[in-house]
Amino acid sequence: MTSGTAIKRTGKSSFDLQYLLGEWREMFNRKTILSDCLAGLTVAMVALPLNLALAVAAGVEPSVGIVSGIVAGIVTALFGGQRYAVSGPAAAMAVVLIEIAHSYGMPGIWFVAIVAGLLQIITGFLRLGRVISYLPLPVIVGFSNAIGILLIFNTLDELLGVTGKPLAHPSVGGHAVLTHPFVPEFFRDVFNLFEAVFVKNLVNPYTLGVGVATIVLAVVAQRISKKVPGILIAVVLTPIVVHLAHIPVQCIFNVAPIPSLNLIPHAVVLPAGIDKWEQLQALMIYSLTVFFLGSIESLLSASVADGMTMSKKHRPDQELIGQGLANIIVPFFSGIPVTGVITRTAVNINAGAKTRLAAIVQSIALCVLVFTAAPLVEKIPLATLAGILVLTGCRIVEWDYTKQIFKSSKTEGWVLVATMVASVSVDLTAGVLTGLLLTCVLFVRQMSRVALISEESDGEDLVGIPSCNYVRTYLVDGPLFFGAAQKFAENIVLTQDLKVVILNMRSVSAIDLTGVDALITIKSQLRRNGIRLVIAELGGQALELLKNSKGLDAIGSNNYFADYQDALLDVNEKLLTSVCVGCSVGLGNLGGSSLEAAAAKANAPRDCKLRTALMMDNSRIAKTIKSRMDKSQRTRTGQFDAIGSDLSRLHKVACEEDIPTYLRDTPIATMIKCQNMGQIDNAPPDAPQMVIGMCIDYRKSLHLPQNCAYVIRRTGANMAGSEFSVALALSTGIEYMALVAHNHCVMSNPQEKREAFVASLRDRHGWTHEQALSFFDQHAQSREIDDAIDFSIKEARRLSTLFRGLKVVPLLFMLEDNCLYLVKEWLSADEQVVRELQKVD
Repeated sequence: MTSGTAIKRTGKSSFDLQYLLGEWREMFNRKTILSDCLAGLTVAMVALPLNLALAVAAGVEPSVGIVSGIVAGIVTALFGGQRYAVSGPAAAMAVVLIEIAHSYGMPGIWFVAIVAGLLQIITGFLRLGRVISYLPLPVIVGFSNAIGILLIFNTLDELLGVTGKPLAHPSVGGHAVLTHPFVPEFFRDVFNLFEAVFVKNLVNPYTLGVGVATIVLAVVAQRISKKVPGILIAVVLTPIVVHLAHIPVQCIFNVAPIPSLNLIPHAVVLPAGIDKWEQLQALMIYSLTVFFLGSIESLLSASVADGMTMSKKHRPDQELIGQGLANIIVPFFSGIPVTGVITRTAVNINAGAKTRLAAIVQSIALCVLVFTAAPLVEKIPLATLAGILVLTGCRIVEWDYTKQIFKSSKTEGWVLVATMVASVSVDLTAGVLTGLLLTCVLFVRQMSRVALISEESDGEDLVGIPSCNYVRTYLVDGPLFFGAAQKFAENIVLTQDLKVVILNMRSVSAIDLTGVDALITIKSQLRRNGIRLVIAELGGQALELLKNSKGLDAIGSNNYFADYQDALLDVNEKLLTSVCVGCSVGLGNLGGSSLEAAAAKANAPRDCKLRTALMMDNSRIAKTIKSRMDKSQRTRTGQFDAIGSDLSRLHKVACEEDIPTYLRDTPIATMIKCQNMGQIDNAPPDAPQMVIGMCIDYRKSLHLPQNCAYVIRRTGANMAGSEFSVALALSTGIEYMALVAHNHCVMSNPQEKREAFVASLRDRHGWTHEQALSFFDQHAQSREIDDAIDFSIKEARRLSTLFRGLKVVPLLFMLEDNCLYLVKEWLSADEQVVRELQKVD
């Protein structure tokens, strides 16, 4: 299989066996085996005290943590989605598992682990790995801080020497009565600890001293030497000092001796009372919590590994499947739920790990350490483990990120605080949900701030065209959806003494149905007051939704313009032929008597910028608007100068229904819709889809989507001599060509330009009269096209014969209305061919 095929397959499957086989083969690379073994040994040294400590923090026997780390390290190394990840008991799990252990014992933990593992596997196969990782930074930081705080608080009993809750044993059920997992116990625990410390004075100074010494020793050792983990030094030295000094503190063997490891799987015992709905419901909620925490922690760990190694990205779905398999398998070895752990993964990378073999070596090394040094491990003081847990909790708290978030945004800082407080006082899941809810509320609030900027005085600066005093333009900036629609509509409808409101929506990034309804409401209310609503430059998803919801039909397609300048020109033109006829005297008397025009002029507002521009001699604005008004008048009356008698030969396309069925969904239809209806495709193609042959005339300009066509300009759209250019374009796979002729074409009667043509070459470019005359006569005859319609049909047939796989469509561009027309004669002949082909099929 080629590499390209392999990549294609990995993109389709969440569980990719080909990918895993490749990862497994790399474990036996001779060049990396030694570095992986050394990294695995280093991680095992760090993981041993952490597994012991986190097992105690989870309310289970220390040996359970070691077994969980061994099994999880192997399973996730074989089936996970991050080659550097090391899994095992985690602090995030411990703060939840301790509640389950005290309420349901080990059977409850096993049930939760299996259900959470199944959920992780299902999530992985559904390819939802990346969805789980989409959490806002304040929520993640608040969540991490809460885990650190809970881990520290749950360890204070052991650190202070106060008698804690008993550890859960595989053969023993829960020690506490059933409580709903969302009933907060934090404040009751705070009260009990306060009572034990300050009322009953149960603090053991020896235990506290050993715990504090462990923390100080680990911190100082880490600063002195980066190569050896400070925790490992503290775990090795404190038992020696305690033994030599005969300090009276409890060790592991006093509460739960480490038995000989039994790595033979056994049947899982379900918790008592599982058949009762109340207990099943509570355990299922715990399972969801463990699933959520385990998935988040694992994916965060995998992402950290990506950043540390700068290698290819991990596979989140595969990582969830690997973690799920581990959580399902671990209970059969009397273990607890596990997750990818950032600390161990970071140590693994820093120690020089190259493949998944390092995590497997870590598990093997743990086995060897426990089998050979179990008596020594049992002598580790519980206060030492408590000190390690307190130090771990302090390191979990994101001090730097917390300061940075508060410094950057006080609002997001309070989201962090809310997440942290809810997680600590109620439940971790409740804390995350609280953070997400607040984030969503703040997001809606932020997105609801749609800026509505009036351009009543600055419209000329935008496009160089002054607007009438009866026109007001609003620049809408921001998304228009349910959070902002009502306020937006209220601000618009308050306008008075206007005839037209233009909404320039070029900065509207998104819109929803509530926003569409707001636009329709604005249209209706303004119409009642005799005010026209015009929308300009709305594009992308917003325009698509406006069309699909029929909102554009309700507003009126004649009230939408893809370009703000066209909108302003259209508005000015229509006002000058109606309520502002007095200002139109600057264009000449377009209708009515001179007395009526004089009276209208006298009543026209004196401070109108449009009127001032129209009164100026040789004003560019006056010429532009007069030209538009002349064209509009000829279009309405059908008085076209050049081909008025040939209008019956043309097929006008004013809407999509006017496009022949067999041309729809083709590049030809796209071009016609863009030109005639202003429907610009919001997703331009990556490569041209058609060829356009057209005249060089400056008066003809097409509105086309970006990257849509190769354009070949020749006089009169005569492609003779440009066949190579057409063929070169066709080599890219193009199947359609639009041949665009136009009315008023010089090449229909080039003799009219003969004298000017000769004079230009003679007087300005150094040609003799005879040379210029000969040159004109030689080329004008070969390029003369006579009738534009007849020529476009003839040339289209010629090109179709020359390039048999090319669909050539003749069109006529009407200069009066800037629209494209299909030729009826060609349509009739082409439809006949289509019908014959359909009969053959």
